[in-house]
Amino acid sequence: MVTSTNRPISGIAEADVHLTRRHANLGLMALMAMVGASPARAHAHLVAATPPVDGTVRTPPKLVTISFTEKLEGKLSSIVVKDAAGRRVDADDTRLAGSAGKTLTVTLRDLAPGAYSVAWTAASVDTHRTTGTFGFTVKP
Repeated sequence: MVTSTNRPISGIAEADVHLTRRHANLGLMALMAMVGASPARAHAHLVAATPPVDGTVRTPPKLVTISFTEKLEGKLSSIVVKDAAGRRVDADDTRLAGSAGKTLTVTLRDLAPGAYSVAWTAASVDTHRTTGTFGFTVKP
């Protein structure tokens, strides 16, 4: 049974009980702050692309390469490249490139001059996914 009186409880003065509760609350808040300060699961965001995002290139590229902020899970990530008519022009061979594990690449078929769209899905190693699109133009 819990009671609240101004009398000592089991030989401990009420002021001591409040002090003990205050320390317990401070300890709990400190623990919550430490848990809250643990690293958040990160999402991979585009850092750079070749060909450049919304850029124009004179020579048709052989690859699309995209670098991200986080290490990627290759099997859950993809790059799809389409021409202006919506036809897929990549070889459907998205793969990780480089030793850091933060870059995806896909092989392109021979591209004619024109506008192309790139749709990507990047799954970071903690499996959080991000998606995005950008375009580029081949204009010799």
